[in-house]
Amino acid sequence: MANINLLPIEYKEKEKFNIRRILIILFFIILIFGSAYFYFSLELQIDYKEQELSRMKSELASIEEVIKEVKNLESDKKIIEERINTIQGLIDNQSHLSRILGEYSASLPVEVWVDNLSLSANQTFNFSANTFNNYLIAKYMVTLKDDPTFDNIELAYVRKSKIKEEDTDVEIVNFTLSGIFIPKRSGK
Repeated sequence: MANINLLPIEYKEKEKFNIRRILIILFFIILIFGSAYFYFSLELQIDYKEQELSRMKSELASIEEVIKEVKNLESDKKIIEERINTIQGLIDNQSHLSRILGEYSASLPVEVWVDNLSLSANQTFNFSANTFNNYLIAKYMVTLKDDPTFDNIELAYVRKSKIKEEDTDVEIVNFTLSGIFIPKRSGK
């Protein structure tokens, strides 16, 4: 027989407590809250990482400026070192030329005066000078050949001329010599 309940709704028997339905509802509520928590947690981590990325980009930009400044300083240092080397070379060359001129002037007799002197980088020299006669030229060439700082002394030309000095004509001899300068080694 079929079970028919003709009682009014107020008297109907209340449904029994169903634990299975409550667990399913509780599972869906926990699932929704867990998903929301996980979503917001990931959003916070993404925001934190984006802030950290922007901070790192700004630090990188400042570091790149420092690197650029360091490179500029290194190029400036290289330029300054080249200038210092050039200046040091000039100073060394100046002292070298001073020694050469000192040794040359020490070998120069009083009767000979120099018009033009040139010294090339390979230590060869040329000069034109004047004196009173050919004997003084020969004497000067012998002096230069005997000096160990001069080598390969050659007479290029000799020309006689007259100049006026105190209403008299004085005969002078113009000559050109060339040779090699051998610098003396400084003793240590």
